[in-house]
Amino acid sequence: MAKQITATEASRRFSRMLDDVEHHGTEYVVERQGRPVAKVVPAADGGGGITWGEYVRRRREGPQFDEDYLRDLRWIRRHQGKLPKDPWARSSTRRS
Repeated sequence: MAKQITATEASRRFSRMLDDVEHHGTEYVVERQGRPVAKVVPAADGGGGITWGEYVRRRREGPQFDEDYLRDLRWIRRHQGKLPKDPWARSSTRRS
């Protein structure tokens, strides 16, 4: 069950509230004038992506690219044009 907290109290103890959410999985419902206006809950995926090691492990254990796909990638790499050194040099937006 989520803890109810006023917007004023949430503002005063925001850092502690985030620590509770991150480390203890606590959920908060923030209320303003007695009405719920927001919910602070742990991020579904832990708040971050995967580590490089996890990516490498998934690539090794997961489906492998077939030769046609790899051939197409090599062709694209050989035939794609070079990117400009400064992509903003051709921008229509005026610099300050």
